[in-house]
Amino acid sequence: MSRDPGARDASLAKARRTFSRPWPIMGVALACTVLGLAFSQTTLVPLRVTFLGAGLLVAGIAVARRLQTTSWELEDRVESAAVLAVSAIVALLTYLDIYAKWDSAELFVRVFMIVAVVGAFIVMLPRTGRRIAALAFVLFHFCGILTAVTSVPPRQDQPPWISMMIWSKFYRYYLFFTHFTNAYHFYSPDPGPATLLWFHVEYEDGNARWIKIPNREESPVGLHHQRMLAAAESAGTQPTPPLIRRELIDLYEQKAPRPYEVLPGIPHASGEEILKRRREGAETHKFVDPDDLDKNGRPRPAPLYLIFEETGAPMMTLMTQYSEPIEYGRRLMASYARHIAHTESDPSNPVKAVRVYRLVHKMMTPRELDEGKDPLDPASFLPYYQGKYSPEGKLLDPDDPFLFWHVPIVRVSRRYPEPGTYVGPPDSPIPMMSLSGFQATPEDPGKLLNFVEIHAEQSDKFRTETTKK
Repeated sequence: MSRDPGARDASLAKARRTFSRPWPIMGVALACTVLGLAFSQTTLVPLRVTFLGAGLLVAGIAVARRLQTTSWELEDRVESAAVLAVSAIVALLTYLDIYAKWDSAELFVRVFMIVAVVGAFIVMLPRTGRRIAALAFVLFHFCGILTAVTSVPPRQDQPPWISMMIWSKFYRYYLFFTHFTNAYHFYSPDPGPATLLWFHVEYEDGNARWIKIPNREESPVGLHHQRMLAAAESAGTQPTPPLIRRELIDLYEQKAPRPYEVLPGIPHASGEEILKRRREGAETHKFVDPDDLDKNGRPRPAPLYLIFEETGAPMMTLMTQYSEPIEYGRRLMASYARHIAHTESDPSNPVKAVRVYRLVHKMMTPRELDEGKDPLDPASFLPYYQGKYSPEGKLLDPDDPFLFWHVPIVRVSRRYPEPGTYVGPPDSPIPMMSLSGFQATPEDPGKLLNFVEIHAEQSDKFRTETTKK
């Protein structure tokens, strides 16, 4: 005797309704999380990440399913709050098992947990309470945007004290996570110079190519260009520590029971040593200008001297040419280099190394624009060398004489470096290039020296690659 098809369909529909309820789905989320925890003491990191990620995803599905199908009666609100609370427990278990260096995942799980706990509390409120909570969040959000706008100091002035304190002590974390800080800081009150990143990708076969962000021509949509602009801007927002004298480092090491280090295990050189290394680099690195040949058909020498600005004090000029990032900036550069190496690598021709340059694009004044000057003039970019990295993001040249120094794109005489085509600061025998000393004439229209390309393509000829543990 055949079974009743109607009864079979009814049983199937009942089972589907049962497993579409949030609690069986949440049970799967808890099971995935427990399995992920079970792999925490093993070397099976991919399985661990897979199960922990699946636990969070399934917990989110359970919450979404519950909120889509429930009513706002008290009994249903209690169950919804319970679902949210269990999802917070899933996030807590995941958070406790996250590897310490997975900072982005740690931040995501932390926010997931906070949202689940706050959501459980809001769901339990009566209708009026929920409306008040929604209104409070809207006010909280727009007050945060107000502090993001007003905490930026106007040109040659100080920001409002109240806005600065509220932003730095309270709103900064929320605005950074939601990525509302950068855009409002960028446009208010003055745009300021833009930051760009150039990557010189070197391959095993000896070839190389440039990758520049942001690059409007390579952005499929405007949003992609904005995100690339924000990524580059993040690399230039951190403050730059000054060069530290040897006596201050010795004083620090006398008071502290550890050496002065830029990162754990990496000692920090003194300002005198860094400056000496940079001065000697101009002599040891015999750079040439491949686009300018002498009468014998050989590239003309192009020594990379320090820049001398005739309007400033010599020592102050030296200090402004050095831009060393703090620990956050160093880790960010290493992360960018690692990402570029992995995305641009080819199994038949893997990436060997990535050189990173951070550029500040000087803003053109209205007068310069009225005079017809090109806002994209190469000489309006101020590049700083950020280091050569392995595909794994390890700095390969910590002792490079040009590391963190200004590597200029500058116009000089066609006869450079013949005597008289460069200058020295007062009372100093050190040869320097002059940013304002050269004036084009019909006899000598000058030339553009792009030391970024020269440095990227010629440095390895004069220096043995070093690594530091």
